[in-house]
Order: sequence, then C-alpha cells, then structure tokens
Amino acid sequence: MLFKRTNVDTSKIFFLFLFLFLYFFSISAKGDYSNELMSGAKIIFHHWNVEKSKVTGYSNFLYEKINKNGQQFILEKNENTKQNGEVFTRKKLWFDVNSGMPIRYEEEDFRKDFRIINKYSEKKIKTNLYRAGKILEFETKKGLADIVPMEIFFFFLRKNFQHILISDSFSFTLFLPLLAMDLEEKGLPRSMSMIQMIVDLKEEKITDSILGQIWARKLIIFPKSALLRALLPSEKTNFEFLIAKNSPHYILEFKVGKTKHILKELIFLE
Repeated sequence: MLFKRTNVDTSKIFFLFLFLFLYFFSISAKGDYSNELMSGAKIIFHHWNVEKSKVTGYSNFLYEKINKNGQQFILEKNENTKQNGEVFTRKKLWFDVNSGMPIRYEEEDFRKDFRIINKYSEKKIKTNLYRAGKILEFETKKGLADIVPMEIFFFFLRKNFQHILISDSFSFTLFLPLLAMDLEEKGLPRSMSMIQMIVDLKEEKITDSILGQIWARKLIIFPKSALLRALLPSEKTNFEFLIAKNSPHYILEFKVGKTKHILKELIFLE
C-alpha cells in the first residue's frame, strides 16, 4: 500500500513540474519571434481605399540579415508610399538573430514631421517621440513580457494565431506610443496608450490570394473597455485581419480606418 501511494505522489510531482516547466517556458518565450521572421523576404501590400474604391498607395517590406558591431540582426525595413511612389513613412525594426527578440524600432513620418524610437526589454520599453519641435521621453513600467507595441502587432498575431483560434476570449495589451503624445496634449493620462484589446473570431473561408486559394480566418480586434471605445479614435484602435490558417499564418489583409491593406507580393530574395 505504501509503495502504491508513493507512486501516486511521485506521479503528481512529475506532472506538477511538467506543468510549471511548460508554463514558465511559455512566459519566457513570449518575445521570441524567430519563427515569424522571414530573412530575405520581400512583401508588398496595396492600400485599397474602401470609400473611393481605388488603390492609394503601397506598403513595402524587406527583411534582411545584417551584422552590426559584431552582433547579428534581422532587420525589417518598411516604406509606405503614395501611388506615385513618394515615400511618406519609413520604419526600421531590429530583431536579435539568436533570441528572436525585438531590440529597437525607428519610424519617421514625413507628412506629420515626427520621429519615434523605441528600445525594448522584457521589463520596460523606452520611448523617444519627436514631433513638430516637441520632445516626449518616457518609459513604460511593463515590457515585452506584458504588452505588445504596435510595431510588433503583426508578429504577435501570427505567433499566437493557434491560441487565438481555441480561446473563448483572447485578449492582450496593445501599446500605441504615438497615442501617448496625443493624450498628453489633451490632458489625458499617458497610460491610456496601453489598451486592453480583445479578439473577436469571425468567419472561416476559402479566399483567393497571391498564394492561391487558401483557408483563412477573419479577426476583428478592438478595445475591451466600452469607455475606451467611446473615447479613443476607432481608426487608431480598431482592426480587421484576414490571416491564413496554415503555418506560417501569413496576413492576407488588414484594415485600419478606411484603408484595407491587401497582400499582393511575397517573394524570397535569398
């Protein structure tokens, strides 16, 4: 009897340790986007204005492996252009090759005369905002383990897509640094730029894409708080996505405000 009881206790301890290992491993791997990075890829989205029913511009993404000061990175370069090719925003996002962790982000918007720099760690994000001669510097009290900066949003959705599909109410905290300056100017707390978001699963369908006819799932993502939905501009906080069901879960379409971004080119240069 004693021998049998010992086996039961040992089994319980084993499963407890297994659970704790898996739990802490999942937490520690939160910021690892190695599987979502595509070194050598070139991606182009068309900007489709749903009100005017015409293409108004393009998003051009390029992923390349670079070496800087003896450290290897995968660099995401993104230029948004008007239909005539004029660049209106330029963005760069560095990931450490070994850890898959985002390290630094830079964005310039030539229409609104602003620049943003984010530096990341597990425990905090340091932000520098420059707009029309104004400078705003601040650090979040949370890091990549707890919040999702806007520029990491796509990677986060692809990484967690399977979890989203099986969850009854998948939620996360989205960090919108540019919103922080708007809030500050209006006398509202900067913390409102960290928004608890909820994912609403919509229909699954076969869709025509540059990858052929594939199964995809539509997601609608918006602030969890009804108060924030009323206070914050929907064109900055409400999103629609169409994501391929099969790994690596390419984003086929996403809509922000009146613009739908449609995947039109995906090639690998390496």
